[in-house]
Amino acid sequence: MLTRLAIALACLAAPAAAQDTLILSPCQSEKSPATEPEMAEFLAGTWQMSAAGTGFTTGTNIMAVTLRADPGSGRLMMEGGGVSAPLHPVGLARDIGADAPASPDFDIAVETMTPGALSADDIALATGCERPLRYWWSFGSGARSSWGALMFVGDGMASGYMANSAGGSRSVMMTR
Repeated sequence: MLTRLAIALACLAAPAAAQDTLILSPCQSEKSPATEPEMAEFLAGTWQMSAAGTGFTTGTNIMAVTLRADPGSGRLMMEGGGVSAPLHPVGLARDIGADAPASPDFDIAVETMTPGALSADDIALATGCERPLRYWWSFGSGARSSWGALMFVGDGMASGYMANSAGGSRSVMMTR
């Protein structure tokens, strides 16, 4: 009788143990780690991006951007304006055996991704997000290259920047 009860309990517990991580916020990633494919699915969708020029770049670009999970790699992809670029996570749990992306050769500190160069402590105080989820991207090379970074501070809000080899730069805000 005791053996049958143990087998029944083991059978009932197996499906619960096999469930994916439930993600409620990108800020939850340090408390209940998610893999790159899980976060890609969570963030996928249409976002509104407002990119205000900084320095000698003037004007504000407003456009829809699609974030999607690539079904083959599980990587988060950003698409908009005719361009598609993979987003590389900073400090996010990856699938076992996966190679970590190379570190970018540009600044991906929290302060560079916020209007007014807010610190990580400022972000934590304002949003309750102690370690915001950050991604970086780049495409092109040499005289025709672009790069940037995004920081997700809530289910429907991200900030960051983008720049290019011609010296242009923009402060980016995205909302769902």
